Amino acid sequence: MKIKIKLLVLSVVCLFMLSGCTDTFSKELPRDTLYQVSTISSLLAGNYDGFQSFGELKEHGDVGIGTFNALDGEMVMIDNTVYKVKASGGVEVVSDTDTTPFAAVTYFDNNVTQELTATASLDTLEQELDKFILNKDLFYLFKVDGTFNTIKTRSVPIQEKPYPVLSEAVKKQSVFDNTTITGTLIGLWCPDYIGGVNVPGYHFHFISDDRTKGGHLLDVSFDQAQVSVDATDGFVMNLSPTTPEGSVNDLDSEINRVEK
Repeated sequence: MKIKIKLLVLSVVCLFMLSGCTDTFSKELPRDTLYQVSTISSLLAGNYDGFQSFGELKEHGDVGIGTFNALDGEMVMIDNTVYKVKASGGVEVVSDTDTTPFAAVTYFDNNVTQELTATASLDTLEQELDKFILNKDLFYLFKVDGTFNTIKTRSVPIQEKPYPVLSEAVKKQSVFDNTTITGTLIGLWCPDYIGGVNVPGYHFHFISDDRTKGGHLLDVSFDQAQVSVDATDGFVMNLSPTTPEGSVNDLDSEINRVEK
């Protein structure tokens, strides 16, 4: 109950902030807070207009995942630097003035570090990470570092208005297959009750150590890796000022179509 009260109080404060209060409180949030821009249901319905700058986003965390204005690529934030993985496969550092329509970040405070043994697929990795989720009312951030035997990722090209819904946009995704590549998976796990706000369960993005490859993770295998875990019990969301033109009828089906 304590955790849910904390989530509710921070969300209410966020709503007051969006109603015209200053951003002073948001800069004083506890480090153990997941800060989110917009909702997954809004993104699924085609709301790709960026409205929060990455300079502002960096005031709320140093690690996270998301996307860019007009859905222009996959976002990976690591060590307070934001990278864009483009549909061309290229990776670039993002300016603080660029904007996002959807992202989730936090300050990564490592609670647990452990070695992972051989893993044959993304499903297997998720089963291993389940062991670290001791309280299913919390949010969990994962960093998985290693040399991966195989990594399959994707990125989505920039969209033009009128924006399609996300399940249509990802039909034109670029898929990248890499072998023997060293880097980091950034993973976010959200509780079941967060459905419609974010993706329940796991959502991973990848960035290589040389910062030349990455994207939304589709599959992975490795012989060994190291996982670091940060459990987070606070949540604040900045709602989009615009309404998507599209709509989503079956949220769970749409999430499955765009995540896989």
